[in-house]
Amino acid sequence: MKNLFISNLNKKDVDHFTTNIGLLIRRKTDKAFKKICNVFTNVNIIRENSDKLSDDEHFTNYPLEYKNSKEYPLNAKKHNIILERYPELNDDEPYIFVSNHTCPEDIETILNVLDRNAYLVLGSIDSLKYNPEMYLSFLNGMIPFDIMDKKERHELMDKMERVLKTNSILIFPEGSHNFSPNKLINNLYDGPVNLSLRTGRKIVLVTLVRDNDNNVSYIDVSNPIDVKNIDVPSNLDEKNKVKCLSSYLRDKMATAVYCLSARHLEMIHREPNDKIEDKIREEKIEDAFKKLHWNKDVFEAEYLTKKTKEEIEYNEVQETMSNLRYDLSVLRDTLLDIKDYVIRNEDVHNKDVVEVMRKHLILTKNKKI
Repeated sequence: MKNLFISNLNKKDVDHFTTNIGLLIRRKTDKAFKKICNVFTNVNIIRENSDKLSDDEHFTNYPLEYKNSKEYPLNAKKHNIILERYPELNDDEPYIFVSNHTCPEDIETILNVLDRNAYLVLGSIDSLKYNPEMYLSFLNGMIPFDIMDKKERHELMDKMERVLKTNSILIFPEGSHNFSPNKLINNLYDGPVNLSLRTGRKIVLVTLVRDNDNNVSYIDVSNPIDVKNIDVPSNLDEKNKVKCLSSYLRDKMATAVYCLSARHLEMIHREPNDKIEDKIREEKIEDAFKKLHWNKDVFEAEYLTKKTKEEIEYNEVQETMSNLRYDLSVLRDTLLDIKDYVIRNEDVHNKDVVEVMRKHLILTKNKKI
């Protein structure tokens, strides 16, 4: 059943997707709203004593020794959130909260720990239309947009700018849940950097690592970052300057993911010729299907990720090479083993989130027949 009243919110223009009174009410009632959210989403928040160090100092001194989750006062009946670090933020200053996108529950998890109202930037139109939990997101405040619609993508910047005059926003610039075994953080879209440069608002990085087995989410929140004060090569044009700044943010988030993972996730030993990558990927996919109730192919929009020029070229080369066919004399004379390219091309397809989600949907439907 389609959600009433909110299912077409993405089509509202800059002046009508929210109201000034709505912005004010959400800002003034945020503390009370968060308490309701804590109950409604059944969370147990454990806040550790934050240090007053810079981000670099914090991670330079970060203890990487494994710490068992049982050392925390967890509640087996709740979703446990361990907030390792939270900076001192100015009370009346809006921020651009930038988070990694790692699991189905990351949105509600992060909104539960932020100390102020932050409008959610939502690129999932299917969730907006059919997921009842979106009513809670609407009460919090959200900016939905169809990522496949050029007009809505263009309007998004103006909508975010309007909110940032008084309220904060929460955005997930990876675009999709990160299922990559090779990237701690996926390539980031440039929206947050462009938004910060245009509005002067600072960016606060929110990094989450999820331990599904113990029902625990670990979160690190960075100190505010003024991108205008970050040194970039002077010979870069504006476009490449923005890309450089986005890479800087991605690297800082990747550092946080590495540290949180090293300390809180048990080490997995890779045995020769095992299928550990396939196993972990399948676990993530099944978790997404279970919690997000996917029953149709909307993955092109829901799991869109940014690919660099180099990545696109690499994928094209592997695809082309894997389709080449040589006769026996060429193979004998060149010692070229085409199997290597076939394996590499298969690996490219296995890492394509849209493709593997689509395959899983088809497999699930076939099992029901």
